[in-house]
Amino acid sequence: MRLKAVRESQGLSQKELADKVGLTDKAISAYEREKRMPNARVLKKIAKALNCKVDDLLKDDEEKE
Repeated sequence: MRLKAVRESQGLSQKELADKVGLTDKAISAYEREKRMPNARVLKKIAKALNCKVDDLLKDDEEKE
């Protein structure tokens, strides 16, 4: 998952992203570390907040185009 890279490229902290999507910074951290995976509804909210596609968040670094 590329959530951290996309978030950082937009200059957002975990807390700022969490506030935008109605989560905790601990949830964002768990998603970034792949300790938990967000469900489809949450992924859509995160993608919207980061102005990207869900696919952009799910790609591994090796899959970047």
